[in-house]
Order: sequence, then structure tokens, then C-alpha cells
Amino acid sequence: MNKIINIILNSNGYQETDIPLHQELAELNLFKPRVDNHRQEYFLVVKLHEQSNEAAKQFLEHHTQDWFDQIIISGFVGQEFEKNCTLILCHKEDQVNRTTILMIEEDQYNFKKNVITYTEDELIDFQDYIDRNQLSSLNEEVINSVINENGGMSFLQFKNNNKTQKDYYSLLLKSILKLPFISYLPQEQQLANLIDDIELSLSPSQLSIYKNLTENSESWEEDTIEEKVEGIWGASS
Repeated sequence: MNKIINIILNSNGYQETDIPLHQELAELNLFKPRVDNHRQEYFLVVKLHEQSNEAAKQFLEHHTQDWFDQIIISGFVGQEFEKNCTLILCHKEDQVNRTTILMIEEDQYNFKKNVITYTEDELIDFQDYIDRNQLSSLNEEVINSVINENGGMSFLQFKNNNKTQKDYYSLLLKSILKLPFISYLPQEQQLANLIDDIELSLSPSQLSIYKNLTENSESWEEDTIEEKVEGIWGASS
């Protein structure tokens, strides 16, 4: 699971950096903003080797503060780290309960904390989807295209089956909900952006004709189409 979150971070303006923690508790990946990224937030991606509800609770109670302190004094991070670091805990869905997730995410000390749960089926299907579609990046544009694929039908299908659907789509949605740098762009907004691009490409006279054609609220009957087009063209010339 860390691998997928790492790809998303690498694709959206973050780079992995050295992590000064010597421990055998978990797989860890620390990300900082790239130079061209104006964000200041760091991300620590964590997957515990022991996947259990008790291990998740012990991790919060006995390790997060120590890790936080060690990273701050390591010299590997800037001073903005202390107030701008989010810990992403990746944990198997059937090995942690809702109460523990809330306890971790609502804990106000050291890191901000988000928990991304997953199933093996979701993980396998997501990796298959990446391989099948030859995705080398999971940037915001690619993620939005996946969410909006099939003309939005994939989202509607998930909306109707979200309790039982366990595949690449459900895992992607769960992940981006916990990653604050990803913004969802609905298809309607994408269409609006396309319309803006069209309008910017037109000359003033072409734009006037275009607006007259698209904003005309009168009904267009077959026997009056020629007359209306000539009227619009003439009014804009």
C-alpha cells in the first residue's frame, strides 16, 4: 500500500527524503515538498509490520511522539516540519476497528494523522489497473480522469455499491480523501474549463457569433434555422 501512496506523492510535487529512524516496527517513507512546490507540508507514510487493531493502538500510544521528536532534531527537515507534517497510516481494513481509527485521527499531538484502510483485493486490483493502463504517474489530472472515467458512470456505480465494492476505484477514492493536496475536479467543471479554452481561442467577431449561437434561448424550428443563422451572422459582422 505504501508503494501506491508513494507514487501519488511523487507525482504531485513531493520527493522522498532520508528518514533518521532506526526501528523494526514499520515500513516508513518520508516525503518533503520539491523546490518547485509551494506547499510546505511533509508526509510520513507508515505501514506497520504487524497488522492488528492492538498494534495500531500501541503505535499511537508509544511511538508517534518519539518518531516526531527524532525527525525534528535529525537535520533532515526544515523548521516548517513541526507544524506541517501529516502521518499517513496504511492499515488492512479488517485489522483495525472504527474506534481505533477515530482515536488515531483525532489525536492532537505531534503529527496530523490520517488512516487509509485497504483490502488485499483492492490492492491487487489497483496494481493491475496501473499495469493494464501503463500508468507511470498518478498526478491530480490522471486521478481525476480515473474518477470521471466512463462518462461518470464509474462514480455512479460506486455510489450505489460503496458498501460492497472493493477494487481499484474504491481504494483510489479512499486514498485521495485522506490526501489534502488532491482536489477533485468534477466533469462539469472540466467541461466549463473546455468552454473557457474555446472562447479564448476565438477572435472578437467569432466570439460574438459563438455566444449568439449558444446563448440564444429561442426554439429553433427546421423551417427557420437558415433565417436565424443569417440573422446572427449578420448582426455579428
